[in-house]
Amino acid sequence: MKKLVALSMTLALALSLTACGGGSSSTTATTGGGGASTTAASKDSGADTTAASQDGKSGTPDAAPAGDVVVMTLASNHTQDFVTSLACKHFAEQVEEKTGGAVKIECYFDAVLGEETATLEQCQYGGIDFIRVSMSPLAEFVPAYSSMQLPYIYSSREHFWKVMDAPDIGQELLKSDGMTSNGLYGLAYYDNGTRNFFFSSNEVHGVKDMAGLTLRVQESDLMIGMVKAMGANPVAMAASELYSSLQTGVVSGAENNLPWYLSMSLNEVAPLITMDEHTRTADMLIMSEKSKEKVTPEQLQIIEECAAESSQYQRELWAKSEEEARQQCIDAGCTIIDLTDEERQSYMDCVTELNAQFGEEYKDILDKIAAMK
Repeated sequence: MKKLVALSMTLALALSLTACGGGSSSTTATTGGGGASTTAASKDSGADTTAASQDGKSGTPDAAPAGDVVVMTLASNHTQDFVTSLACKHFAEQVEEKTGGAVKIECYFDAVLGEETATLEQCQYGGIDFIRVSMSPLAEFVPAYSSMQLPYIYSSREHFWKVMDAPDIGQELLKSDGMTSNGLYGLAYYDNGTRNFFFSSNEVHGVKDMAGLTLRVQESDLMIGMVKAMGANPVAMAASELYSSLQTGVVSGAENNLPWYLSMSLNEVAPLITMDEHTRTADMLIMSEKSKEKVTPEQLQIIEECAAESSQYQRELWAKSEEEARQQCIDAGCTIIDLTDEERQSYMDCVTELNAQFGEEYKDILDKIAAMK
């Protein structure tokens, strides 16, 4: 384990040094029909060191002397043109601007610093300063988050964000003992939409069609249990392996939101989409507890404010990208299966026991969620 930690730190340091010597890559958000969400001008998978211009900004701190600059890293396994990646870049730009250049955050996308579980582990000891991860792998470290993503507990997007923004639910969990005891400091939630199943060759209209299918899931006990409850065979694997696994028949299908599905070009190998909307979850922007030692209290406050602002920025981008993604799937030749009430109910019925099992310890949270509908 020590060798693995040392190797991870060495890799992160080497990549950071490489990024420091490279040019910055500017990004341009687009909202047309070209991609699932928005596109970036630069497509390399190294660090994006773009910062907003300091010129003409009233109230912006004076530029920091070079020796006083703190350079930090942010890692995500998403492609750098994905919606949440644009929010991460926006966060980094705002932090640099509002600290007068005293804090620079270099963003690494495309799993350059590892898949989500690996970056979580590195963030715990400060090997990576900031990470963007989805809630499912985080729940393996902070079990309370399993209760926040149980199947079919949210009635709408508005209901979901009411829960995430609630001081005594979502916001409390960001800074909970479960987070800090794992060396993690929660900053903000990003919209991750609803997750749906997609298949390479099977038209699935309900649980009855799931029997015997092999589905890729995240490294999450909850997601593994959910797919089992639906009668299919779950296989936990990294997102980077999914395209080839669908192409070669290692798995029959998988599940995620439509913008991500398109960003990974999965329409090419799994064109049959079942809109069951089994879960609604968030991505999360997290800072290492150890990395807080690198900045002043004033700088940490700026980081907090910029994270909160980037969450609102990302939610607006996400709402538009999710609307566009469905039409882009149709234009790409995908088959979208909208379930009848009866077909959707078949999914809801089979996870009742699962929800009771994973939610038993967190009944107070679930009661609060239900009361907000």
